[in-house]
Amino acid sequence: MLLRNDVCPVFKLDESCSIVDCNSVASSFIGLRKEDIKGRNISDFFYTDCIGKRLCTGERNYFFSRFRSSSGTISDVVILASYILEKGRNICFLTIFDVSFDESDPGKARSDTIKNLMGGIAHELNNTLTGILGSLSILRENGITEELREDLLQKAEDGTTRVRDITSKMLAFSRGEVTPVLFSNETFSLEVKQPERKQSVLADEFISRRLLLLEDNPFVSQTTMGMLFTLGYNVDSVTSGKALLETYRKSMKSRDPYQVVIMDLTIEGGVGGTEIISDLLGLDPDAVCILSSGFAGSEVMVNYSSFGFKAALSKPYTVRELFESLNTALKH
Repeated sequence: MLLRNDVCPVFKLDESCSIVDCNSVASSFIGLRKEDIKGRNISDFFYTDCIGKRLCTGERNYFFSRFRSSSGTISDVVILASYILEKGRNICFLTIFDVSFDESDPGKARSDTIKNLMGGIAHELNNTLTGILGSLSILRENGITEELREDLLQKAEDGTTRVRDITSKMLAFSRGEVTPVLFSNETFSLEVKQPERKQSVLADEFISRRLLLLEDNPFVSQTTMGMLFTLGYNVDSVTSGKALLETYRKSMKSRDPYQVVIMDLTIEGGVGGTEIISDLLGLDPDAVCILSSGFAGSEVMVNYSSFGFKAALSKPYTVRELFESLNTALKH
């Protein structure tokens, strides 16, 4: 869970933006006990209009703000707002990145929090680029209707605009501006209609397989499903590790079980591929699993086989790269 973060302050908010809980780093950051923080509005500590920023309405945002501690110290911060559904309610989590300058070295920002912030933004960029690259690579395949072609081009254009928006805000940040700037996370919806399927140009022989995809980003999930469809796969997508295990367990009892599982490394507000694969292999020791992530150089992506994965797929990827990853995994 996000509250287990031991590097950055994390606050859990209810729908009125009152603080429900926080981690120990947040308590130290503010300079108050958790008991004295709970129940306070987040605006008591940050120069931000919570409702105005729509932090608790189910949107994921990055924005700049300023923080005032209990002692009156002012810091420049970047806030990542994300949410999960909990008992039918939107619960918001704020992760705080302190980007103020170290007084002992005015020319040096706090490197650990900067690295965490940049890593999060890079991950979001890679997710969007995966959707763009995937959409474009589908266009190279056979059996695509004109309606689907136009939809894919529109989604690629929307994704490009999204990347441009993120990078422009990053440039503003690099210039040291601390005026609140919203990084709105638009939800991309790609309805992949099933045209009359023709043999994929990448396959020597058409074989229909079932595949289960764990991916919490709608744009990436739906684009990847379209890519897999062109490769002859029937795909089901889930957004949580729990749903993956339940869905896979049901398929094992059917006449048509899953042949392959693709898992995202990180799942917002939940467990990702490395946490869930041991449970899946406990259900089915022969499960063929592929790890997917935008963190291409991470240790787990490099040493994927030691975790039980048969292949690793770095975001963003094309249809051909997806095809090659599937071939690698299925050959094991």
